[in-house]
Amino acid sequence: MLESAPSGLDYVRYRRQTNRVGMRHRVIAMFGTKIMIIGAALLAAAGCSSVASTTRTGMIHEVKFEERMTPANLRVEPGDEIRWVNQRSRPVTVEFLEGALKNVSCEEGFSQRGLSNLRGRRQESVTISPNQSASLCFTAAGTVTYNARMDSAVGGGQLIESGTIRIGR
Repeated sequence: MLESAPSGLDYVRYRRQTNRVGMRHRVIAMFGTKIMIIGAALLAAAGCSSVASTTRTGMIHEVKFEERMTPANLRVEPGDEIRWVNQRSRPVTVEFLEGALKNVSCEEGFSQRGLSNLRGRRQESVTISPNQSASLCFTAAGTVTYNARMDSAVGGGQLIESGTIRIGR
């Protein structure tokens, strides 16, 4: 059975009610869309403001710690990732001095940044556990030197090797 449309005063009430509901949905939809657009713009602005101009190139260069550190010298491009991989049975500590990590766009495992050594110089380092790694991406051309301290099974023994990273041409 078909329902007939309301007539007279009932029709006026029916139209007012449906218009209010429809209007309410349109206002909510418009307001929600504006909030989403503003939120996306704020997120994009906040996210991009902390990202350096050169972030990651996709190239990964590994420095491996086995018996010795290999390779000791690297030539990379800005944005390349340098990954230090500990394949030893003991921890390895990689240390940088004097703000060498100020032009870094990505880092993994460098949680001890900003500590001072005995001479009061800023020391940025990471201790890499066996079968673990840590990595950095440098954004600016230049040369960065670091020391790798490899613990030994011999009491008090420690092998210290220097490494050099040349960034850019």
